[in-house]
Amino acid sequence: MTANKMKLRQICLFIITFSLVTKIIILPSVLAGYSKESLWISALINFIIDGGMLFFILKMGDKFKGLTFFQILKENLGETATKIVLFLYFVYFLLKAYSPIMEQKSFIEIALYETTHVVWIFIPIFLISTFFSYKGLKTLGRLSDVLIWFTAFSFIVLISLSLPASNPSNLLPIIGIPFKNILKGSFFSSLWFFDSTYLLFLIGCFKRERLSKTKIMLSFGICVIAVLIFMAVLYSEFGSITERQSFAPIKMGKYFLSVSNSGRIDYAAGISLAIVCVFAVTLPLVFSTLCLSHVFNFPHKIIPCLITNGLMTILFLTTQNYYFETFKVMQYYIVYFLIFMAYVLPFVLMFFKRGRKTT
Repeated sequence: MTANKMKLRQICLFIITFSLVTKIIILPSVLAGYSKESLWISALINFIIDGGMLFFILKMGDKFKGLTFFQILKENLGETATKIVLFLYFVYFLLKAYSPIMEQKSFIEIALYETTHVVWIFIPIFLISTFFSYKGLKTLGRLSDVLIWFTAFSFIVLISLSLPASNPSNLLPIIGIPFKNILKGSFFSSLWFFDSTYLLFLIGCFKRERLSKTKIMLSFGICVIAVLIFMAVLYSEFGSITERQSFAPIKMGKYFLSVSNSGRIDYAAGISLAIVCVFAVTLPLVFSTLCLSHVFNFPHKIIPCLITNGLMTILFLTTQNYYFETFKVMQYYIVYFLIFMAYVLPFVLMFFKRGRKTT
């Protein structure tokens, strides 16, 4: 699957399209619960950490020109150690997928006013994930080319409808919340971040161009600014009750008078966003499958796709009635494992040799 090359343009759109939508559904309300009007500061802290790791990964990509992450590991650690590391990343991406998928289930239920048994309505998402896991990275690139327009439409509509109902004074004072609360919000919301890890597995998998690092970091910056603007506008609109706006895109803009007169265009934005989220939440499963396919020698590449998505389906079905309990476990315990895999383990690349240059 690593043979699937993505274009630099697709990497940039990939970051904007998928990183943005996963951070504007529930994350703002979670942050508001900890850091109130300083929710954007908590988010910015996580973005700075993730952006720093992204820059480090891109610099390491320059060092190992032409090599994929899998090749770098194998040439420096050997076959057995490489498989152990990749198995850990298989588990990492599987766990990273859990919260977004459970979040998406509730979002679809609310956005589409689904009245039937939503569990069985939602199950096909794992078939979609299996398909894209099988098709590989190039398909994700093509999706980015298309879905960026859905993301842009949703973002512009929601912000435009919310601005007239916003009161910027709700964001004041800028530093009115104790910094320990801001840090607490940053830590307990970190489950929505760690996106730099995707680029770790895309090293050597996209066509290098002039100013590659600059363009990718600029795309990351656009995503950061868009998310912070969204959070600021949301809190300006709802103030102290923002923490109760769990599915922000469905709540924003509906109090704008023109919406009542000209039709609920905010519904179109919400549904458009839900479509993008269907693909965004499957990303960790695609990368989890990619890792598993390098751990074992499967006779056919569909097998790791079925194993990964089968495990997530079982986890989803057995815990969907206990999501709040499992979410607390993710927030308080599993997050340490995710932090280690996303921000600590990649630093071993500094001590690796350059290795051979591939064509």
